[in-house]
Amino acid sequence: MDRDELGVVVGYDGSAQAGQALRWGAAEAAGREVPLTVCHAWDWPHHEWPGELVPLELVRRPAQRLVKAAAAWAGRHHPGVPVNTLTDRGSPSGLLTDLSADAELIVVGSRGYGELRGLTVGSVSGHVAGRARCPVIVMGGDPEERGAREVLVGFDGSPASRAALGFAATQAHRLGCPVHAVIAHRERDREADTLELRIQTEGLAWDELIARQRVHPGLQASVELVDEPARHALLEAARKARLLVVGARGLGEVRGLLLGSVSQAMVHHAPCPVAVVH
Repeated sequence: MDRDELGVVVGYDGSAQAGQALRWGAAEAAGREVPLTVCHAWDWPHHEWPGELVPLELVRRPAQRLVKAAAAWAGRHHPGVPVNTLTDRGSPSGLLTDLSADAELIVVGSRGYGELRGLTVGSVSGHVAGRARCPVIVMGGDPEERGAREVLVGFDGSPASRAALGFAATQAHRLGCPVHAVIAHRERDREADTLELRIQTEGLAWDELIARQRVHPGLQASVELVDEPARHALLEAARKARLLVVGARGLGEVRGLLLGSVSQAMVHHAPCPVAVVH
């Protein structure tokens, strides 16, 4: 398969969360008019059966059947979307991170089969969200069940948050819903984070949104200044969000972190799907 034809990539393992990722990813591919790639990575067993090695086909064939069934579902519900399937030996997080170099978007479930119970987000989704080279959507909660109707984005004026705001505005246009930007206290150096500074940041947010409204006429947008820490403000606002969008790292984040503290908290705890924009 040509890596230029990946389009929207969905990590699929047959779990309920992966099913949500497949539904979202297929709709994204249809809206973007790009292919959908359903992929699954399988690990070689670390043990041998008594007296013989585990045959390769006993591991590979179930993986191929799994992605073919998912692709068939996507073909039935989105007949105009080209669908690719991909299986490979190795770790799911490694495969998805590698594919992100050529993918337009990665969509994964928050937890799949094999993840420890009690974890809010699995090791695969957390790894991919932190290391991918394209935007990643981690499915957490079903926005349709809550009647959510807006795309929420955290904004602090950093380059990452500007990219997140642009992504959020495009998603809101595609989904036919408003985009709502929240400007809250930064997690670090709160004494320097004055109301005046947040008002300046509000102006930057409106500059970005007005530019997007020129591209997407009719896009409804709003900006809110919140007098509380970003984590609490975004988690509270996410209760009514169809999608929460965050930059991988914002102002005040420690250099070298693959995923900033606020973004990491959203991926782990938000009650809605979370998009991480790098």
